[in-house]
Amino acid sequence: MSRTYFSIVLVFLFILEGSLLPYMLANYTEATQYVVPRLVIMTIVLIGLYSGKQVALIYGLAFGFLYDVVFTNYLGIYMFGFACLGYLSAVSLKAVKESALWAVLLCTIAVFLFEYFQYGLFYILSVTTMTGGDFLLDRLLPTLVLNSALAILLVLPFRKLANHVNEQASFRNR
Repeated sequence: MSRTYFSIVLVFLFILEGSLLPYMLANYTEATQYVVPRLVIMTIVLIGLYSGKQVALIYGLAFGFLYDVVFTNYLGIYMFGFACLGYLSAVSLKAVKESALWAVLLCTIAVFLFEYFQYGLFYILSVTTMTGGDFLLDRLLPTLVLNSALAILLVLPFRKLANHVNEQASFRNR
C-alpha cells in the first residue's frame, strides 16, 4: 500500500506538469523560449536514488508510456528515456543519498540528458527544425534553470516520503 504514494505523487505531478505549469510559465518567458517543467522525470530519478533501480525502472516505463500516449505521436521515446534515467539514477553511494545537493545535481543532470536525448531523436526524425544553438539558448538553458529550482523544492519532501515508504516496506517484509 505504501508504494501507491509514489503513484499518487507521480499522477499529481503529471497532471500539474501537463496542464497548469505551461500556462503559468508562458507569462515569464519570451515568445521564442520554451521552458519545460520535468517534475515527473525528476521524481523518477529520486525514486531510483532512494528506493532502488527496479522500482524506478517500473515507474519510468509506466509514466514514460503515459507521456508517449498523451503528448507525442511516437511511442517509446519518453518510455525509454524515463526508464533508462530512473535505472541509472539508482546510485548506491551513501554520500549521494544523504546529500540534498547531490540529489538536486542528479535531477538536473537527468533533465539535461533527457532534453538532449529527446532533441536528438526529434531532430533525426525531422520533427524539429531547431538548430543546436537555438536549442541550447532557447530551450535547454531556461529548462535547466527552472528544473533546478523545482528540484530544490522537490528533494527534501520526497526524501521524507521515500524514507516512509521504504520503512513501511521493511515492516511488510518482516
